[in-house]
Amino acid sequence: MRNQRQERARSLGAAAAPKDEATPDSAPGEALGHLGNVLGYVLRRAQVAVFNDFRRTFAGYDLTPTQYAVLSILADSPGMRQGDVSAALGIKRTNFVAVLDELERRGLARRKAVAADRRSRALFLTPDGERLAGEMRRLQDEHELRLASLLPEGERDRLIGLLRQLTDGIGASADED
Repeated sequence: MRNQRQERARSLGAAAAPKDEATPDSAPGEALGHLGNVLGYVLRRAQVAVFNDFRRTFAGYDLTPTQYAVLSILADSPGMRQGDVSAALGIKRTNFVAVLDELERRGLARRKAVAADRRSRALFLTPDGERLAGEMRRLQDEHELRLASLLPEGERDRLIGLLRQLTDGIGASADED
């Protein structure tokens, strides 16, 4: 079954490419040629659009999407170990340390040694971090509603399911170099 899907995916790359060159009057999608039908390219363009909207929504807070994700996880699950948070977000441990250092520098999060394993650190929000996470969650809810409103009714959950299926099929892991 997997080989059939892989063969179909290979065949779609060539089959999906438009046959005619885009003209100056073409719609933006047509100007992309075959890229307009390449799943990875379209996903990346969607990610850029969503991140740009995120940055506009949270402009006054000077937080990256990754920093927001860490605050959100710690608000929902205080005391998670540093390695577990980085793994859940798919961030290499070495890159995660810099994210956490910045949150600590800003007084939003703190590390605490785990009694059973002194090498391990549990992560917590500070009171300022908890307040900010609450504000950010309300803004995130508005951001999410805005994005969902761009899709046909009920398609948000379907899209999330399809994206999870794709991620699980490829194998989610930490960012690779």
